[in-house]
Amino acid sequence: MTYGLVLGGGGARGLAHIGVWAELHRSGLVPDVVAGTSMGGLVGAFIAAGHGAETVTEAARGVSWRKLLDLRPGYGLLRPVAFEAWMSRYLPPTFEELERPLIVTATDVLTGRAAYLSHGDLYAALRATTAYPGALDPVPYRKMLLADGGILNQVPVDAALFLGARRVLAVDVTVPQALDLPELGRLPWRKEPHLGTVQALRRAVEIMQAQLTDARLSLYRPDALLSPDLGSIDLQDFRRSAEAIAAGRREAREHLPRLRELFG
Repeated sequence: MTYGLVLGGGGARGLAHIGVWAELHRSGLVPDVVAGTSMGGLVGAFIAAGHGAETVTEAARGVSWRKLLDLRPGYGLLRPVAFEAWMSRYLPPTFEELERPLIVTATDVLTGRAAYLSHGDLYAALRATTAYPGALDPVPYRKMLLADGGILNQVPVDAALFLGARRVLAVDVTVPQALDLPELGRLPWRKEPHLGTVQALRRAVEIMQAQLTDARLSLYRPDALLSPDLGSIDLQDFRRSAEAIAAGRREAREHLPRLRELFG
């Protein structure tokens, strides 16, 4: 049996994948192939390279945002050279040098089609799959201009099937937390609750991604699906990495008997 691990996108929420991997690795449930989108693609690359959860946690906590971010007007927030230098400390430059097959998804903004990346330049592919619209610039790749894979395929079960997986474990961190009307911000000059323009736009994207993910998972059903309870952790809450990792551990630990039965 070929067992595939699929890790979905979700920004800082995707750090829960590290906790899931810690429990899987401890239990000997190491996948044969890995697929991922956005943060899931990045964590998946570490898994495909043969790293344990300790190394992935160290890498996540050791990121120097001061070096990685570019705050000049008109530029994407991430410095490509600095990002690739950070990746080179842990990952090989090509897919072919990984210990196990990896596939990540991206979105070609020129054609509006999904792209599946599994060969060649690993660093460019990881920059592409994590290029969140409005925050990071799309990445020129071959004849495409690639942005975040979560635009079209947030939990790419189909990608793992392309690599030959016969059974699939997927981890979805995209479910949007329900908002409470009384908790919304209020402006002094407005009586009604106020969400804010940027937050409203991001909320709309989260809802659309969650609905699209549900639709795709109804077409490509994983054999097991984990959905860590991440509470109020937002896409940008990287300072709450310990909470996200702990949530992933709890979710995987709760389902370990079933996971051992399916993938052991």
